[in-house]
Amino acid sequence: MTKIQKNLFLLILFCLVLYSIRIYITKSLFFGFLVWNLFLAVIPYFISLIVKKKFQNSSKLKLIVILFIWLLFLPNAPYIITDFIHLHHIKSTLIWLDIFLLFTFSFTGLLLAIISITDIYKIIQQKWNTKSANYFSLSATFLCGFGIYLGRFLRFNSWDVFTTPITVLKKSLLSINDPKTWYITIAFGSFLYLLLLLSKNFTTAK
Repeated sequence: MTKIQKNLFLLILFCLVLYSIRIYITKSLFFGFLVWNLFLAVIPYFISLIVKKKFQNSSKLKLIVILFIWLLFLPNAPYIITDFIHLHHIKSTLIWLDIFLLFTFSFTGLLLAIISITDIYKIIQQKWNTKSANYFSLSATFLCGFGIYLGRFLRFNSWDVFTTPITVLKKSLLSINDPKTWYITIAFGSFLYLLLLLSKNFTTAK
């Protein structure tokens, strides 16, 4: 296990401990969905780890198929940010704890997304070239923004692409006419891409 993996494990553990503390204090399981969403956020990171270890030297076709699956699950990582909406649905005397809980889970999801995209960027850079890697990472962040819209407002899950592909395609195409689709996609996509650029600056700065 690398140092980054250990730190991510500790961060995820911290999120779970914090949620357990809230359960103990409030005797409520209300934010249980955060645990599930965090689990989904780990999936794209886990896929990128597998790609690095086992599929980095595979054929380009096989790698494209795996990257498509990775891209379907990628929006689950930053999606946790939208869970702040649930602050309106509860009457809590510990609002500071709920805000901190949501922040830690959403921050962890964002971090998992950025690290995963960075890993995939390096793989594409090695397999193809830097230009392709740049285009892919840019496209991935904005597709991720669109995926967040589909998840929060149209209530689709990643696996719906396999179970009800026609429905997903129809509603996705229809949503293009909704200005909110573009607002959410551009806002989240830009934010993720800026974070990605910032993380690259951190890693290259010496």
